[in-house]
Amino acid sequence: MNNETHHYIRPPVVAVLGHVDHGKTSLLDYIRKSSVAAKEYGGITQHIGAYQVETVSDSTSGIEKITFIDTPGHEAFAKMRSRGASVADIAILVVAADDSVKPQTIESIKQIKQANIPCVVAINKIDLETANSQKVKQDLARYGVQVEGFGGDVPVVEMSAKTGKGVSELLSLIELLWGIRGGDPVVLDGFEGNVIETKVDKGKGMIATIIVKKGLLRYGVPLYEDDRLVGRVRSLHDEWGKQVKDADPGKPVQVSGFSELPTVGSVLRDVPSASKKTIVSSEQPKQTIPEFLKPIDEVQKRLPVLIKADTAGSLEAIKASLPEAIDIVSSGLGDITEADVLTAKAAGAFIVGFNVKILSSSVKLAQIEKVVCRTYTIIYELLDELADVVAGMKEITSGEREAGKATILAEFPFRDQRVAGVRVVSGRLAKGDKVKFIRNDHEIGRAKILSIRQGKIDVNKVEEGDECGVLFDILLDFRIQDDIIAVVT
Repeated sequence: MNNETHHYIRPPVVAVLGHVDHGKTSLLDYIRKSSVAAKEYGGITQHIGAYQVETVSDSTSGIEKITFIDTPGHEAFAKMRSRGASVADIAILVVAADDSVKPQTIESIKQIKQANIPCVVAINKIDLETANSQKVKQDLARYGVQVEGFGGDVPVVEMSAKTGKGVSELLSLIELLWGIRGGDPVVLDGFEGNVIETKVDKGKGMIATIIVKKGLLRYGVPLYEDDRLVGRVRSLHDEWGKQVKDADPGKPVQVSGFSELPTVGSVLRDVPSASKKTIVSSEQPKQTIPEFLKPIDEVQKRLPVLIKADTAGSLEAIKASLPEAIDIVSSGLGDITEADVLTAKAAGAFIVGFNVKILSSSVKLAQIEKVVCRTYTIIYELLDELADVVAGMKEITSGEREAGKATILAEFPFRDQRVAGVRVVSGRLAKGDKVKFIRNDHEIGRAKILSIRQGKIDVNKVEEGDECGVLFDILLDFRIQDDIIAVVT
């Protein structure tokens, strides 16, 4: 088939960058009218996600599509954010009007400049009383971002992801920038796409999120990373989980059919490369022979750990942020298996899991082999606890551990449910925690924390001494003076 160039232009790929909690996901959530934020743990976007939206446009086509890359805000995901900028055509730098420039804002500015792509500054949260757009513009200028009306030509939009004010103007600016650049004509021959994320799924096996940059991706297409065949397309699903027949340029899709996981951030093609042009990260997790052939005295001085995570991006972020005194004896994707337990046993290591489960058979084997397995859903809790272990402040133990304790002081009706008014007496309570209810030293039931509210504000976590209202996922007959204990494994 000959190259077939269509008159229409490929939709732009837009990376959304900025500091944690400045409103990146809320912005996308408003644009897409769906709840991404509700799926997060601890207010952190755990993985890079790509989403395509249709926007009403003044152009002759009437409808334009824009593909957004939602990059994580937590500092541990710096490399993932960097990749987000490298595959994008345009960047949106989100800065909160009440918080101004922060460390990850500065990092995002550097990544945008390195990627050499046009940028739009979105000053978010202007609906707040403490908003100060002028200070944001002044602070940005100190780091080389001169916005329009402030001595430069970088477009700026003052907006609110909560109310939607300014969002339409932001989308129009993106279309304008892409139009000025000229866009890329759609070529439906010779597939090329960027790998945004990879993971192992129980039902689909190895899967990857890919943004098509050129050609048409469809069932049966071979996928090469450089000159290495890594799979053949078995199924395609869009961002809503719907199976699609093909994906044209600009479209993000989740692809199954891999015989081995491609490198996050790499370029996949339908033919092998004559020469290796793709930069392959040396830090990409590889499922190889465990690295436990070390001198005994070195192992004793260091902390050996086996790490399992749900995605390659999460795994890399964890590995890049671990204390220096930790030795990774093995790492991989997916749930914790019996093979992981045996590997950890042989290496004298304990197992850390992020957003994964411990198979029931693995739990039994770990108990027999006396291997400690710990799982987490919030990355900074994982990193903080490992740092405490390295510093000798905490001992690694197996089984359930108490993360926090609170006493129920009041009860409030809420629709068909009951809200417990509590005071945290030790540790912390967090959204998503599993808790057990204790009355007179006896456990009377278990539930999961659905939401935590202080006054009229929803929060993700409360610390010792705080008072809050807690809503649970099931209706339990709790009473005033009952204790609730947050437990993690």
